[in-house]
Amino acid sequence: MSTDEKYVFYGGPLEEPIEAGCRSLGELIIKRLKENGDEVAFIDAVSDEKFTYADVLERSVRLANRFHRVGIKKDTVVAVMCENRIELPIVTFAATYLRAIPILLNPAYTATELAHVLKQTQPRAIFASPFAMATLQPLLRTVRSVKLTVLFGDKRPNPKVTLFRELFDRNRAQFITFTPQPVQVNDQVGLMILSSGTTGLPKAVQLTHYNVMCVLAYMRENARIFPFEQICLGLLPYFHVYGYMVLLHSLLNKRQLVSLPKFEPTLFLSSIEKYRVTVASLAPPLMVFLAKSPLVDKYDLSSLVFLGCGAAPLSKEIELAVMKRLPKLQMILVGYGLSETSLGVMTRASDVHGSVGKVNKLSWVKVVDVRTGRTLGPNQVGEICVKGPLVMKGYLNNPKETREMFDRDGWLHTGDTGYFDEDENFFIVDRIKDLIKYKGFQVPPAEVEAVLLTHPSIKDCAVIGLPDAAAGQLPLAFVVLQPGANVSEAEIREYVAGQLSKQKQLHGGVRFVHEIPKTASGKILRRELQALLTKAKL
Repeated sequence: MSTDEKYVFYGGPLEEPIEAGCRSLGELIIKRLKENGDEVAFIDAVSDEKFTYADVLERSVRLANRFHRVGIKKDTVVAVMCENRIELPIVTFAATYLRAIPILLNPAYTATELAHVLKQTQPRAIFASPFAMATLQPLLRTVRSVKLTVLFGDKRPNPKVTLFRELFDRNRAQFITFTPQPVQVNDQVGLMILSSGTTGLPKAVQLTHYNVMCVLAYMRENARIFPFEQICLGLLPYFHVYGYMVLLHSLLNKRQLVSLPKFEPTLFLSSIEKYRVTVASLAPPLMVFLAKSPLVDKYDLSSLVFLGCGAAPLSKEIELAVMKRLPKLQMILVGYGLSETSLGVMTRASDVHGSVGKVNKLSWVKVVDVRTGRTLGPNQVGEICVKGPLVMKGYLNNPKETREMFDRDGWLHTGDTGYFDEDENFFIVDRIKDLIKYKGFQVPPAEVEAVLLTHPSIKDCAVIGLPDAAAGQLPLAFVVLQPGANVSEAEIREYVAGQLSKQKQLHGGVRFVHEIPKTASGKILRRELQALLTKAKL
């Protein structure tokens, strides 16, 4: 075995067939919903309205019949732009049955972002909540591809908008006999997710039927190891790959889902208490909330057995603080993945804090030297590269960016730096583009942020590089203080200096802000912070 082969890691195969005898993702959805039957699948935590698996099946099939009559067919793009709500899976399932391609849009997109996405993806139909419609409506006259605009709500903004309830086919016989047509599962796009856009405008990630079926299969297998009733919290945004896969897992693998439209502290905590939620998948900002907010002590969160965390780095200190504060919690499962890999590539369920764990089943992972591409060994920091059936087909209408993501051997280059130890536990250092270059040293912002978050007066933070003629870049922190806290810049700089080597200290200073700009999945929008610095200099 060569050195290169020795340090390429494979998570292994699944125990059961991925397709489960189905010839498309649509066929698998219908099969699972039928198996799950009349039990409660989805609870709206705001209204307390409940929906069974049978409800989701019937409504999605009836909608698919209507889609068929209005010309939605193979490869037609169907956009959904809303907060977390039951209509979203009904629309995406209906599109999937017909081999159309659902695309999930962030309802908080600005007009500029949304115009870019609509031009790029050319949807034929778009479904929106009232909040999203306010941004969407002025743009519709410029997007000629859209033939059907549908509102989730009761107040029609203009005669050209259809209300969602008006779309449903009333013919139950068609619902009973409906069967999706087969597809080439490895080639047919079954879902498009927009990349998070932390460094620029979002790109449409194309995931095939097989990509999604693989995720469902390994989530189904993993869930069997937890011997407790799984009542899941649906708080992660469903338009994000992590949130949507949690939604699919719950509906298809029979895990009751308590759905929240967005994060609101009181609703979040009271919903866990009221519905006795046992499993919650959260982004790191909410782990910080659980670790630090005084509100947490006012609610009974003893039902929580398991927390999942991904989408952005989680520090060891915050993880331990959450475990200490929630003593009934048995496990925090930390994962690493990206939209381009359909979800998780590595998962940790052990006590190796700071690690993202070992390679998941179905995936191949290696670490390469950023300059030479040489495969690296233990404890050597390089770029994380991934291969396997979870890797995307490519970016829609963007061959240049797609080519740049893959090397000639088919490895997807994630843009994240990391390393593995002698026990094959992986550790993520930071985004290559985010690394701060200080006097020849590479400073990972996430490492400095982890130290800052241990300060009792700091609620949130972000670290970026301040351009400097002599040093290249100076580490600079944006800090959000806890309510009522009073701490100076000098005290914060001294606090960091006491824990980190000289190159990682806050030579660029501290800026106090009210909020850290982030994507809905919890990733820091460093480009917006850089823009703030540029604006301040003008």
